[in-house]
Amino acid sequence: MKTSRLLAPPLAALSLVPIAATAATTISIDSAVQRWPWNNKLDITYTVTGGQDLAGGSYERIEFTTVIDGKTYTIDGTKDVGASASAGTHTVTWTLPSGVNRKDCTISAAIYASDAPSGDDYMVVDLENGGVSFEGLLATQEASNARYNTPEYKTSKLVLRKVPAGGPYPTGDSVHYPSENPSRTWTTERDFWIGVFPVTQAQYAKLCGSNPSYFPKDATGNPAAYRPVENVSWFDIRRPVGENGNFASNADIPAVSAPSGNFLQRLRLLGGNKYPFDLPTEVMAEIAERAGSDAVYYWGGSPNADYVTYSGNAGSPTSTQDVGARLPNAWGLYDTCGNVWEWCLDDGGLGNLAEAPDPFTPRWTPGTYRRRRCGGSVWNPLDSVNHRASMRSNTTEPAGNAGSFIGFRVALVGE
Repeated sequence: MKTSRLLAPPLAALSLVPIAATAATTISIDSAVQRWPWNNKLDITYTVTGGQDLAGGSYERIEFTTVIDGKTYTIDGTKDVGASASAGTHTVTWTLPSGVNRKDCTISAAIYASDAPSGDDYMVVDLENGGVSFEGLLATQEASNARYNTPEYKTSKLVLRKVPAGGPYPTGDSVHYPSENPSRTWTTERDFWIGVFPVTQAQYAKLCGSNPSYFPKDATGNPAAYRPVENVSWFDIRRPVGENGNFASNADIPAVSAPSGNFLQRLRLLGGNKYPFDLPTEVMAEIAERAGSDAVYYWGGSPNADYVTYSGNAGSPTSTQDVGARLPNAWGLYDTCGNVWEWCLDDGGLGNLAEAPDPFTPRWTPGTYRRRRCGGSVWNPLDSVNHRASMRSNTTEPAGNAGSFIGFRVALVGE
């Protein structure tokens, strides 16, 4: 739960812009709450009546306007805060410019027609121009799956799905495999976003200028642009402060001001170094894979080839396959098991994930070892071991190693 402090009476200033002659959408500001005097986070709560028609494809977006100390600021609900124009009461958080304190302000809101559903269920990074925007879930998860499981979101755009704060979110499997990771149910205090797909070869090449993958071509000799990038080391993805593995407990990625460095440095720069994209922790990754399921496999109680790219359906000769070719989980995430193992942020020092302090704090110890995540790869058979939701590799992998069996996906922890 957020702790908030009201520094000034909430103001219900209202500005409405007609969307169409038949539009019945209205919006009102309920409150504007600065969390703490020293914190420049402003929580804006508002109520929409009517709202966008997700099933009918009539989408709307919101813009907020605030005046602080005589200066006017426009808050783009799509690009800045992920504001939903669906009916109901919503809260968004705006980060005030550095040095600005709310003290006293007026806030107004306007609604406009949009070509995309508004909300913050999805975060989309345009790899061509660096634009970052938010989009809402469509009328059904299946409709959103169809929207994003296209070449555009595997090449020129990177899309992440939100896992909202709350829960309960299960991990581990004490019933079937108690010696590995005992069951635990998590309640999260922050949202996080995680890639709908593992990063593809096309996306990696677009940012880094080259494709290191062991399987860069398909069976006909054409570029395998939609396959997950692999043969990348942990260092290729995120080399933190400290070049020789002696990482501090808060090891972060040095910011760059020109397109250079590792994948995440380039991705952060693309978004103006505003968004601290990173690898997920192991707990985050399992929460996302399970999508709320406490079953042995996130789809149920037995292996199912419809969800997994494995040695039996990975072509001949064996190779990775396009992301999104198998069925997704309940939250619309693809390839969370099979195809490639995935690097995570943690090292291998904590064998029991149920003892993690929270889902977002990685385990760091001096050294170069980073554990790779569950799920198996195209080199593994479909059996009762490799594709369980709580599965981890039984070895650690040096952070400088790379191989055809391991890729990654991007994550972002909310404020």
